[in-house]
Amino acid sequence: MPTDHSKTPRAIVWGAGLFAAVVFLVSWWQWWTFQYGTFDLAFYVQALWLALRGKWTVSLLNVPLMGNHAEPIVFLLTPLFAIFPHPMTFVAVQTLAFATMPFTAWRIARRLEIERPAAICLALATVLTPATMSIGIYEFHPEALAAPLLLLLIEARLAERHGRFWLWFVMVLSVKENMALLLVAFCAVWAVLDWSRGRAWVLRWNLVPMGIAAAWLLVCGKVIGPALNAGNVDYLQLYGHLGKSGGDIVIKFFTEPSRVLGALHVALAHGNMLPALLVPFLLLPLLRPRWLLIAGPLLAQHLLSWRYSEWSLGAHYPAPFIPLFWIAAAETMTRIRAQNIAAAALLGMCISTHAWWGPARELAAEVPHLAAILDEREWKADMIRAVPESASVTASLPYLSHLAPREQLVSLHHILKGLKTLSTAAYTPPPASEVVIIDYADTLTFSTVAGYYHPRMHTDADSEIASSDRLLHEYLRPHAWRAHNRNQLTVLTRGEPAPAPPAGSAPVVFDETTTLTSMQLVRDLPGAMQLRLGWQFTGERTRFPWMMLVLSDGEHLYPFIKGACAPQAGPGAAVEDWTFVFPSAMRPHFYSAFALFYDASEAAWKKKQPPDDMAFALKQLDLGGRERRPSQGSE
Repeated sequence: MPTDHSKTPRAIVWGAGLFAAVVFLVSWWQWWTFQYGTFDLAFYVQALWLALRGKWTVSLLNVPLMGNHAEPIVFLLTPLFAIFPHPMTFVAVQTLAFATMPFTAWRIARRLEIERPAAICLALATVLTPATMSIGIYEFHPEALAAPLLLLLIEARLAERHGRFWLWFVMVLSVKENMALLLVAFCAVWAVLDWSRGRAWVLRWNLVPMGIAAAWLLVCGKVIGPALNAGNVDYLQLYGHLGKSGGDIVIKFFTEPSRVLGALHVALAHGNMLPALLVPFLLLPLLRPRWLLIAGPLLAQHLLSWRYSEWSLGAHYPAPFIPLFWIAAAETMTRIRAQNIAAAALLGMCISTHAWWGPARELAAEVPHLAAILDEREWKADMIRAVPESASVTASLPYLSHLAPREQLVSLHHILKGLKTLSTAAYTPPPASEVVIIDYADTLTFSTVAGYYHPRMHTDADSEIASSDRLLHEYLRPHAWRAHNRNQLTVLTRGEPAPAPPAGSAPVVFDETTTLTSMQLVRDLPGAMQLRLGWQFTGERTRFPWMMLVLSDGEHLYPFIKGACAPQAGPGAAVEDWTFVFPSAMRPHFYSAFALFYDASEAAWKKKQPPDDMAFALKQLDLGGRERRPSQGSE
């Protein structure tokens, strides 16, 4: 019988190496060009940066590391992070962990007496399935480590290596508190299947581990979570559509099963996680229901949530299911006579399904825009580089991981939402940071789907929350700010603003609190121009207009989003100098310029594209070979 000491084929070595290189390079590219769209990586970077300094409260969520999720495995990265204190250290560890999966899978396949060519195909499938690739380039999250660790746990059990079994069992348990739920199901299913082996075996391999996993789940839910979370993150709200409390959800599970069935229908009809896990493996896991039973409790946790990301690819949630569905497919393969053909078909399906579920299409769509992405990355990096290392910072999501090694870091989406994470309770922001970074083109921070960006609205029958623009204004207005505005990116730094320009000849009144007093094209810069806006605000501001500049050559439109106009300004006169940088794709020509002002939250929620509030025509801009002539005034 083949053993786990069989020599690893070169195809697996090269396949795992190529996977690791591609995933890490793509991840670095996305991080380097400010395309990361969550605070996950930033949270763990800040947590370990603070831990190395003897501090524990992570300002991004205002909880200690163990207060968000029980993830003690992250602390194992502390020595490595002390040596390489870079955000991508976490991603490198995650990538290398995934790259071990083909080697583990190869040993398991040979132990199952699967033919060598088929075993190679099955091993490579672990990293070529769309779920693995999607998770691999999705920032960093400890839950992703469950995939390689669970595969190692399964191997140790097959090999009856008790010491290794306990090592990987504890490692999986430390990944996240809900892994205990999966391990309880794992041990319970195998306790039934192993019953004929005798009481001592079942106790040693199943019942004792199950008891420890259940105890850890209880400690996390009853001790660690309440003590360290303090209501800052309310994960029970993910199931608020099923009941008002944990007990109410359990009661309604039996008295109102339509709620559960409705939630499952939405997840299965609109999510792609389950088909993206099953189809690449040719639906073979369905023929080994024991592994579906093991996955069942954790799968139900995700499918019953209202949050789209929990039942779709693109985040880390599918990670624990990859090894479970893979081993189910591998065990089914042992019953197939034409193993090599079936395994080759499975590998081919893993590759071909990237056209539907993998990240390949999104990455390919970036290729025509590489020059523009690099241009934008350069001036963004210059603006971020100017932020002092010791300054407290509030920033849009793509910039958080770049700025995480500091004591005080706040995610702008919390300010815009005005509610605690996954909660209907009001969020009380800390005092405004010394630097505030706002990317108005960042659709993840300004997300209407996630509810981060919204107009004034009711949270329940008795409570109302102000619009996101108003919340941002209230956060900023206690201080004076110097603004550096370039395209969609605004960097606000504490300090006295520039003096207001004299009023223009044709002021524009938006409402009784907001008046545009002047609009001038004042400077001609290399590859850019500067627009100066003069404002007069009276009393409590009720309107926060956004601005978009559109250049037209008669054939094409080139939009430049500025974003909210002077959200930091209180009553009185204010001025904004805004630089808009021309993309390299713009050809030399005379361009007509139009300034559009609109209510962004109303436009986004009503899906009005383009917004149709107020528009003003500026004089022509000459972007030809001759010297450009800046235009003055507005029409």
